[in-house]
Amino acid sequence: MRTRTTTDRRTVSFGIVMLATIFMLAQGGKTGYAQQRFISEYSQDHTIVEVPFLYREHQILVHGDIDDKKNLTLLFDSGASAPVIDTSLGIQGYHLADTTIHEAEGDTASESIWVGDISLGEANSAVHVHNIAVLTADLSQISSVLGQKIDGIIGVPFMAGFVTEIDYEKKNLRFRSSRNYTIADRKPDNQHTFAFDLTPANAKRNVSCMLLTGQLQPKYEYDFLFDTGFSGYVSIAHAAAEQAGTIKADTPRASATSYSVSRSFHSDKIRAGFLMLGEINLSGRVIAIDSRNNDAEGQTGIVGNRFLQNYRVTFDLPRHKLWLERVTTKQELDEAETPTLGLVVRNDGKTIVVDRVKKYSPAQHSGIHPGDEIVSIDGHDVSTMGTQAATDLLASPHGMTALVLKRAIDPNLGTRPEPVTLQLNPASPLDWKVE
Repeated sequence: MRTRTTTDRRTVSFGIVMLATIFMLAQGGKTGYAQQRFISEYSQDHTIVEVPFLYREHQILVHGDIDDKKNLTLLFDSGASAPVIDTSLGIQGYHLADTTIHEAEGDTASESIWVGDISLGEANSAVHVHNIAVLTADLSQISSVLGQKIDGIIGVPFMAGFVTEIDYEKKNLRFRSSRNYTIADRKPDNQHTFAFDLTPANAKRNVSCMLLTGQLQPKYEYDFLFDTGFSGYVSIAHAAAEQAGTIKADTPRASATSYSVSRSFHSDKIRAGFLMLGEINLSGRVIAIDSRNNDAEGQTGIVGNRFLQNYRVTFDLPRHKLWLERVTTKQELDEAETPTLGLVVRNDGKTIVVDRVKKYSPAQHSGIHPGDEIVSIDGHDVSTMGTQAATDLLASPHGMTALVLKRAIDPNLGTRPEPVTLQLNPASPLDWKVE
């Protein structure tokens, strides 16, 4: 059976898949001493503290302070098992251990330190955690991917003392004291509101990332990481997807790239034939098939911001509860759903020549071949409209597209056949006909 893949710059995912990937491995005798000496304390300036956030490339970015470093840009990540600070900040805390960050496709050396205070919000209206362990790491790749300097990552230990509401519509985080507020007694209608019992990803840790249970098939349960540090919709480990029959050799797919702290890794995007997240039916949605580390880490799935942004999310980490309230019926299309012709062209400033025709694409079905020169698009000569405008139109067609081509020179005859006119109907790579 044949496998079709297609690579396009627009299919790159900005998923900073922080953990399923980060684990703090404390080593050395000082760790126990430090844990006895320091106890994390949680406080807030008001009963409800609202912290506005910037939603950039489907990542939640907030402003906060770490010790004497003010107005830092921090990524709010429920999938990170520890806060992380960029080494460039030069923050000096109490040394706990030399540690390792386990991430996609490799390990990164780090240091575990205690810092005195992390605060989110503004003066007199903030939430604070005093005495908290953090990791240090080079976050330059995350900054590069997002196009903005990222100073640190807020992980689940920061969230452990609060009930946190994420309002994607108003771009606000709302913090309430977990001692005075809970969502444990809420009853869902499973139409507009949904409740989940969460399971710690690491049963041996008091504060851990959280998993919620879904189904890849009616009798195939599967755990998903609740991860606001993942910009995608839903991802599934490749081995589990194969076992459940979610992906097969001839499943249409689009190639994508995802990112962890300092590394990138390959994934494929497909349409899920069947997928349930609790009582929420996600069948037919575009999901990522994650093949990092060759499936060696026993990964869970991941639920990210492109799914969560359709809900008002309340995360009660101390009681292992998650509440979703549907706020929109409009679903954002994934890049892999964008209609395309399946052409890769060369533009030398004067002509546009077909360099490659993607397998099973509308271009291939229409009979276009490498070496064909495109001289007209929808009745407009390339020489008149300009090669760059023509290239952009081929990359993002607006509907049925008429192309006039000068055929490549026939190697047997040594001549170029007469120009031909073809009609191409753009289609998503996930909808290309596999024959």
